[in-house]
Amino acid sequence: MAGTNPPTGSPNTKGERWSVLLLLLLSSAIVGGLGLLLRVMEVTGRHLVLALVGSLMPSFLLLGYRLLSAQRIFGVRREEVRSYQSFLAVYAETRADGTLPPIFSRELSGELIEQQGYLRQFILGALLLAVPFFSLALMLVTRGLDRMSPNGLLGLELAGCGIYVYTLGLAIFRIRTAALSAEFVMSAALRALILMVLGYVLGSIGFFHPSQSVAAAFLYFSLGLFPSVGMKALNQRLRQALLPDAPGTEPLPLSYVNGITDQVAERLEELGIFDIQHLARVEPGWLTLRTLYPLSRIIDWMDQALLISYLGKEILHAREVGIGGAIDMRSICRQSRRASPEKARLPDARGEQALKVLQELAKRSKLSMETLQCIGGALEESSLVDLLACLQNGCCPVRKRNVPRCSTPPDAQSEPRAA
Repeated sequence: MAGTNPPTGSPNTKGERWSVLLLLLLSSAIVGGLGLLLRVMEVTGRHLVLALVGSLMPSFLLLGYRLLSAQRIFGVRREEVRSYQSFLAVYAETRADGTLPPIFSRELSGELIEQQGYLRQFILGALLLAVPFFSLALMLVTRGLDRMSPNGLLGLELAGCGIYVYTLGLAIFRIRTAALSAEFVMSAALRALILMVLGYVLGSIGFFHPSQSVAAAFLYFSLGLFPSVGMKALNQRLRQALLPDAPGTEPLPLSYVNGITDQVAERLEELGIFDIQHLARVEPGWLTLRTLYPLSRIIDWMDQALLISYLGKEILHAREVGIGGAIDMRSICRQSRRASPEKARLPDARGEQALKVLQELAKRSKLSMETLQCIGGALEESSLVDLLACLQNGCCPVRKRNVPRCSTPPDAQSEPRAA
């Protein structure tokens, strides 16, 4: 049930404690094994310390933060979701059928159990993340392997240094925004391995010899420093050549939503939210527990995504006239109907202003007034938009017997709504 609160206590069975302990012992054994391997290869002194510290620092930084701080932040978000679920229960009582939109009926009580499993995944991901960076450190301190291509090794090292800097920067961003996850650590390890192999292959086949010019060397470093840009450009080029999208069917990226940067979009993509349509139909409480982003922020993103799913790229013109999301569009269309009142009524100033806003939007965009009115009508009939508006205001629109008109806001420290 949507109104069911998640359990207060977190599961702490003996099996889970032993699994975490074994993973910690395994990580200690791996660190000791790496140090022994470096000594066997006669890497000693300052080089030994630099190799171990440099290769293991990202893993221990992320693991330490996860163990010390993530549970506290999760507890804060859990309290937000409890208030949110209580609000949903009150809202359901105000509806004639006593039900909620389907996406809000998701069971959330199992999220605490899944969070405990994330700790084991996180430790495993931290161990995997040490593999590519230790390999990079090993090649840097031992001058590479004799049988490998010199240009390939140089390309691998430059790309590896770039991805090392990128991973540290992205880890800092995730820590500051409380968006650290096991998926991020594992994907960072795989990304580093892929780019280092790609750097070696490109160097071996003579694609911009990294040893001949500073510009070519910087190109390999940039390959690791900006992996998302390079991978997206390569993916788009291949799709255009091999499997082009039909006109009008291109997916709308999450970057159309105000407040979603490339780093935030990457976190959402880790949970299977790749485009606007996915974000517009997600369960906000579930997404809050998974990402640890504030509930109020996610509700605002959903509000924007709903309108973008109707307007598409024309959302940019809607923002120019002051319409930020589906709730704004519904309100403007509703008020604009008062601009042409019946003879028995006086003209409505707010309705006239709302009509001017719609006319300006129709003028700037490719949409007619009839289309905009139809979109507004669809949003006005949408139970999802109605519930999002109630969540933003912290108030139920209709009151039944013995049901309070307003309930506790879902986020006691709600952030100002994005324009």
